[in-house]
Amino acid sequence: MNDLVSRAIERFLAEESVPLQAGAENLDPAGMLHDAARRLDKPVDELVEDLGAWLVRQDEIWRLLRFCGQDFLDFLLRLEELPDRIRLVTDDLDIPEIGLSRSDDSLLWISFSHGQAVWTALLSGLLRAMADDYGALCVITPRDGGLCVDISDSAFATGRTFHLSPRIQAS
Repeated sequence: MNDLVSRAIERFLAEESVPLQAGAENLDPAGMLHDAARRLDKPVDELVEDLGAWLVRQDEIWRLLRFCGQDFLDFLLRLEELPDRIRLVTDDLDIPEIGLSRSDDSLLWISFSHGQAVWTALLSGLLRAMADDYGALCVITPRDGGLCVDISDSAFATGRTFHLSPRIQAS
């Protein structure tokens, strides 16, 4: 697990031009993020949020995420399936279960079974990027060990075209 996560964090930091201190590649994932955050003079949760947005920019991950819904609300309503989808790829990540609830005022509340701080930040960045991808205008707010999502306009902008196969997109 640490190797997969560490490699992803190393790629993220390299692509974002974040210099690592000598020997930082030998740190565990949390240590690498803390080192990078210190070097950037940025809170760790903000860096983890940026990591979540970066993950969406990875074509293979983006395809798996976009396959989960036709619009942003549909995608959100299928978030509970995300841990099982990730386990199809790798079963050695400690992924919390995701709970969803909707309030009377149409807010969507996302909660986690454990690891709230890191997953709240990571999913916040991922959702921000996916909302942009779908063309939705929304506010994503960390609250009470989870996230609150308020979709103001699900068709605010033209969403990115999605085809399951990259060959169709290249044509």
